[in-house]
Amino acid sequence: MTDIDAKLACNDLLCRFFQSFDEKDWTAMRACLCDEVFTDYSSFRDVPAGTIRGDRYVEQRRAALSALDMQHNFLNLAVAVAGETAEARCNYIIHRFDPAFDGANDRFFHSYGRYIFGFRRAADGWRIARITQNLLRNHGNPEIHGATRLQDNTRHV
Repeated sequence: MTDIDAKLACNDLLCRFFQSFDEKDWTAMRACLCDEVFTDYSSFRDVPAGTIRGDRYVEQRRAALSALDMQHNFLNLAVAVAGETAEARCNYIIHRFDPAFDGANDRFFHSYGRYIFGFRRAADGWRIARITQNLLRNHGNPEIHGATRLQDNTRHV
């Protein structure tokens, strides 16, 4: 596999990963992840960075986001390949809407910023091994985002 093939594979992996949020396809999300994933969402919510099992990562997102309509967008993707690993940086825009959103109420919560992803090559393709979110701004009502309401945001390997 050439570096160009690896970069395209990482781009496709991120497309599937972000689409899995929007489509609430938790099985597809899990297929994007390594068995253990280092995550750092500390710029978004008060949870320290750490390693989490891929299954737990998916379960937390399912619990926090299932009730929302979402659109995850990423742009300005840059991927650097180094043998069996790769790193990607991209900007993101995440739109989240409560189903009761009518255009005039505060039932939305949008986020803007940058992600850094680490990838590891597996036997059947690339997987996400690291996720760091660097929040630039939020807009709207954070109360609709389930992760802001969860009491147990601890990391479990």
